Amino acid sequence: MLKTLQPLQKVIPIGLALILGVGTTTSQAANWFKLRGTEPGGISHTLQVWGFLQPTYAYDYSSQIEGGLGPFGDAVNGTDPIPGTLPSERTSQQSFYMRRARIGIRGTMIPISNDIDYFILTEWGQNGITRNGGAATLLDASITLNQLSRGLDDDGLHNMGARLRMGQFLFSQTSQALSQSTPGRRVHIFMPEATFAHAIGRYASDNGVGNWPENEVSANGARDVGIELFDFAEFKDPIFGSGGPLEFTYSLALGNGGAIGELNRDDNFRKYAWLSIAKLFDNSRGPRRHDMMLYGFYQKGDILFNNDLNNDGLPDGTPVPAGGNLNPGDLTPGVAGNGNAFGIPSPGNRVLKNGNERDIEQKYYGIGFEYFDKPIAGMGQIRLEAEWQKQEGLTFDGAQSPSAAVHDAVGGFQSILYDTDGVNTGWHVDLGYDIHKHLGLKKRTTFNVRYDEFNRNKGNEVREVNTKTWTATAEYFFHKKARATLTYQWRDWSADNRSGNFRTNGNAALDAIDNRIGLQMTFIYKNVLLR
Repeated sequence: MLKTLQPLQKVIPIGLALILGVGTTTSQAANWFKLRGTEPGGISHTLQVWGFLQPTYAYDYSSQIEGGLGPFGDAVNGTDPIPGTLPSERTSQQSFYMRRARIGIRGTMIPISNDIDYFILTEWGQNGITRNGGAATLLDASITLNQLSRGLDDDGLHNMGARLRMGQFLFSQTSQALSQSTPGRRVHIFMPEATFAHAIGRYASDNGVGNWPENEVSANGARDVGIELFDFAEFKDPIFGSGGPLEFTYSLALGNGGAIGELNRDDNFRKYAWLSIAKLFDNSRGPRRHDMMLYGFYQKGDILFNNDLNNDGLPDGTPVPAGGNLNPGDLTPGVAGNGNAFGIPSPGNRVLKNGNERDIEQKYYGIGFEYFDKPIAGMGQIRLEAEWQKQEGLTFDGAQSPSAAVHDAVGGFQSILYDTDGVNTGWHVDLGYDIHKHLGLKKRTTFNVRYDEFNRNKGNEVREVNTKTWTATAEYFFHKKARATLTYQWRDWSADNRSGNFRTNGNAALDAIDNRIGLQMTFIYKNVLLR
C-alpha cells in the first residue's frame, strides 16, 4: 500500500528550494546520561540559560475512511483516520505550528558544592505535553550528586564510580527518546512508529471513554519522577588500538511509573536499567561526537488497571463481537445496542475501585547500535542506527475508534485503549550522510533515510496493526545553531493479520492513511558547552 508519488513530486522541489536557501541535525551516538545529567568537569558555572525553537509546517495526504461494514462503517465512513491528522489536537491535516519551544537553565550549585549539578527544562510549544492547558509545562528538573564519581585517572580517563540523580527527567529507554530534547541530535521530524507508541507514555488506568482527562498531563514525554544511579567510565582500548578509549555506561533507576507532575497514583514503582559500551574514535564530544555504541535498555513495572468499569464481567476494551462490551464503531456512553452496552464512561485518569482493578505488569526493552564517524578521507561523515524494541503485558493499543470525528464527538482524544496481555514489537534502521561541502555546497548538508516496522498487538486477530514506513530527510545548516529540515514519509499500514470483518474494517481505516511531509526550522540559543 505504498501510496502514489504524485504528492511528493509536487512538494519536494518547493521544499528543497526552501531548505537549500535557508536547515536540522544529525542523529549519532552520544552519552545522554553524561550530557543531560552532569556538567563538564573543570568548567563549573552557576547558571547557563539554553533552549531551542522549532516552528514547523506539516501536511498529511491521507484520505477519508471508506468501506467499513455494519455499525462500524456507519460511524467512521467519510471521516478522517486519526493517524491521518496532525498531533496533538488531531483536527487538521495541514498547519503551521510551534512544535517545540523550550527554555531551560543548568549549571553547578556553586558556592554550595562543585559536585552538585542541576538541570531544568520547560516546554512552551504545541504538542501532547502542553495541549491540555496550553501553558508551559515543566519537562525536566533534577539534581545530580557527583561526590562518588571518582574523577579521572592518571591518563585523564574517567574512573568507574557512581552518580546519584533525583527529580523529573528522561529515564533509560530507546535512544530515539533520549535524544528528543537535544536539538543537536534529532534528524527526522517524525519518530519511528514504535517509539511514538511506547516512549511518549500515554498513561490511563482503564479502557473507558474519556480515560485521559483534559485537566491532567497524562503523557509523560518519555519522562518519570524518581531516582537514578549511573556513571560512565573510560578504558584504554585493547581491541581497536588507535583513536580514543572505550566507554562503559550503566544506569539503574526507580520511578513512579506515571505521568509527569503528579504523585505516585497506585503505590507501584517502575524499574529502569541501561548498559552501553562505546568506542570513541577521537576527542570529539557532545551530541555529535565520533563513536560507535552498542546499548540495551529495560523497563518493568506494575500498573493498577480496571478493565471492567461497569462490573458486568466483560472486558471494556474488546469489541462486542470478540466477547467484550465496547464497540469502537459506536462510542456513545450509555447507549445499548443488541443487548450490549457501548462506550463505558471512565471516571478519569484515576482508578475506579469497584473490585475489578488489579496490578498488570508492563515490560519495555530493546537493544540498539549507533555509529557516527568520517571513515574515508575527503568524504563526508556517515551515520548508522539500528534498534529493536518490544513492549509486553499492558500494551498501548491505539485509539478506541480510528475516526478523528468519533473521538472528537465522544471523549475527545482523551480516549485510548490498552491490551492487558499484549505484545508490541518494532525496529528501524537509519542511515545518514553528511556532505560537509565536498560536493560544492557552501553549507553543511545531510541526507538521511530510515525504514521502520511496528507490529501492534501482535497475534491478536481482532486488533493487530502492522506498519511499514520509509522516511527521507534532508538537512541544511546555515549556521551551527540554525538549520532547516525537510522530511517526507511513505506509510504502509494494514490489518491483514486480523480475521473476518475485523480485517475488513481494520483495512478500511488503515488504507486511508497516506504519506506526509514536514518542514521544520530549528534555532538554538545559548546552547550548553560540549563535553
